[in-house]
Amino acid sequence: MSEKQQLKLHGLLPPAVLTQEDEVKIALLNFERCAADLDKYIYLMDLLARNERLFYRVIMDNLEVTLPIIYTPTVGLACQNFGLLFRHPQ
Repeated sequence: MSEKQQLKLHGLLPPAVLTQEDEVKIALLNFERCAADLDKYIYLMDLLARNERLFYRVIMDNLEVTLPIIYTPTVGLACQNFGLLFRHPQ
């Protein structure tokens, strides 16, 4: 805390730092909360835009669950609804 105040970083940094394992657990919980596969796809694409390393870690650690969402058949549905889902260019 004193180092943050000395460097005038108080309030600019998060109060705690999570490990990547903790971030993966949180991301997977949020992923599982999504009811529809298309919602899961949208969540993962937003995660990719926010934190690419975390996205790939979630995918690699949970291939059985995430691969059907980022690949066939869900990506086909996402392509059909592209106009509704477009948020930013990649």
